[in-house]
Amino acid sequence: MKNRRLVPVGVAVVGCAAIVVGVYQGLIHVAPGYEGTIVSGWGGDLNHEELLLAQLGAVGVGGAVAATRWKRAATVPLVTGGIVLFYALRAVVGLFLSPTRPLYREFSPPAPGFEGETVVFVLGAEPFLLAAGGLLLAGSGIAGLRRRTPGEEGDGTTLLSSQA
Repeated sequence: MKNRRLVPVGVAVVGCAAIVVGVYQGLIHVAPGYEGTIVSGWGGDLNHEELLLAQLGAVGVGGAVAATRWKRAATVPLVTGGIVLFYALRAVVGLFLSPTRPLYREFSPPAPGFEGETVVFVLGAEPFLLAAGGLLLAGSGIAGLRRRTPGEEGDGTTLLSSQA
């Protein structure tokens, strides 16, 4: 049963990998069938929030590894997964509420070269991968908290009167 102790660690590693891959993906894209590209202002390097999310994934893996020894450390991947989920949700809600870049609706951008042409923005892979990574990290924390320690093992059917 010692291999079951490593399941939360494996889940946390997969969650961290999803986060790291997700931060390299685009948050929004131009829908297929429409002309245009999205050019970011930061030139391709990861911004501060994306670096922070990747580091949080690594901290979550460290917490899952520590939880194999100390059960309370399982709260670390649980909390880091929640933070990553909050970021993904905040980014998507902010895009849906944005009047300048509406998602999944045709609009004519006020940019040169788009005189009367319409475009549709859709979500990219980043929010989905971040949400999956955050859920995996949180699941790793929950699995680590539910793991039985050697002192807790037993079937619980032994009656006190029969232990004499």
